Amino acid sequence: MKNIDRLKHLITETGGKNLLIHTIPGTSTWIVCQKIEKNKWTLTLMDPMKDTAHNLGTVNNKEHINLWQELIEKEIERRTKT
Repeated sequence: MKNIDRLKHLITETGGKNLLIHTIPGTSTWIVCQKIEKNKWTLTLMDPMKDTAHNLGTVNNKEHINLWQELIEKEIERRTKT
């Protein structure tokens, strides 16, 4: 089963609640973040069109926000580079 199908199933199950997905700038890879407890997120690295996903572990809310800020900054840099 492809990762995109797994993700579709997860979204269908949860309604997308407590789920954030971000692309890795310059790649076809996604980081899927799912909130599993009040201050705990699981991170999974995947290419949506492939079969393998990599569990990156868990982070707290502060670490999660720092990761998102860094990814957004990288994306802005990539898009505004001339």
